[in-house]
Amino acid sequence: MENNLEFLNRFAIMLDESQIKKLTAANIIIFGVGGVGGAVANFLVRSGICNLSVVDFDTIDVTNINRQLVANTKNVHKLKVDEIKKQLKDINSGLKIKTFPIKYNSETKGEIDLSKYDYIVDCVDDLSAKKLLITEANRLNKPIICAMGAGNRYAEIPNFEIADISKTSYDPIAKILRKFCAGTGIKHLNVCYTKQKAVKNNCNKVASVVYYPISMACCITAFVINEIIGR
Repeated sequence: MENNLEFLNRFAIMLDESQIKKLTAANIIIFGVGGVGGAVANFLVRSGICNLSVVDFDTIDVTNINRQLVANTKNVHKLKVDEIKKQLKDINSGLKIKTFPIKYNSETKGEIDLSKYDYIVDCVDDLSAKKLLITEANRLNKPIICAMGAGNRYAEIPNFEIADISKTSYDPIAKILRKFCAGTGIKHLNVCYTKQKAVKNNCNKVASVVYYPISMACCITAFVINEIIGR
């Protein structure tokens, strides 16, 4: 194992050489590096992923600190992709990481060649961006996993699962995407979601506490890692 991957030892002892090579060779892109996506990026790098791209147009807000691993009191107002790059390079100095400080849409999609990636992780909040990513992944026959809702929940122990979009229930984002996939002929889409009911609040903002997005990120990371090493 290379010197800069010595930190991977406690995971690598459970793997064979071919699985380690798959991990270190895999090229993954994450769209959205907030509460869920930022944690997925962190966990993937700690699990041996050495080639990563992150896409997010947003800057860090003080209200992100309660749940987003990229956020702290010293980097408020800075670009999330720049800050997460610094954070991840401190975990693995040999990490090859590309940053795209853009909002993914029909005008900017040409800036990213999705055909180069082995796995696409969708953690964006914008439904139009999700639909576009799903469409492009399907067109290119690239594996994708999409995060559903993790906000407006706090009172239970988090319980997330991976399922085909057609098998989901309770989640309002999944409901919209079920109709979208059925209407566009997309027959399969892996998503991470929970059946736990959201809490109603008195404002138009999505409330969140750290252990829900982090739990979703753990579930997504485990799925992606096992998909890669299982090939």
